[in-house]
Amino acid sequence: MRIAALLGAALLAGCAARTAPSPTAATAEPTPPPFTRLPGSPTNARVGFVEPVRDGASRCTVALTPGTALRTGELLVSRDRSLRATALIEIEQILGRSALARIRRGRPGPKDEAVRPASELLQLTDALPPAPGT
Repeated sequence: MRIAALLGAALLAGCAARTAPSPTAATAEPTPPPFTRLPGSPTNARVGFVEPVRDGASRCTVALTPGTALRTGELLVSRDRSLRATALIEIEQILGRSALARIRRGRPGPKDEAVRPASELLQLTDALPPAPGT
């Protein structure tokens, strides 16, 4: 009789423990909503690299990184290896993983990275010289 009572109590205690919510589930961080920047992610997201440009050219080609989605008319900033802005470019045409861009200000160097600029970087492009041929 005692054995049956102990087994019954153990069974009820085990079921009660399984149905109670775990304390870690209540304290877990909520998932961020979609389209938000995660902490620690860069503010100037790289979209590709500028191909070498002829002297005096008013357009350049950007080799896009895989998974990059751009729109015609979108503004990008090219940066050198020391992360200084070298040019402000505007996307004119997208062909697969390449994009043709018009140089609006400055002069991009070969293998400069092309980034979607945060507002601070976009303001720094105002100090760049006018584009070639303007």
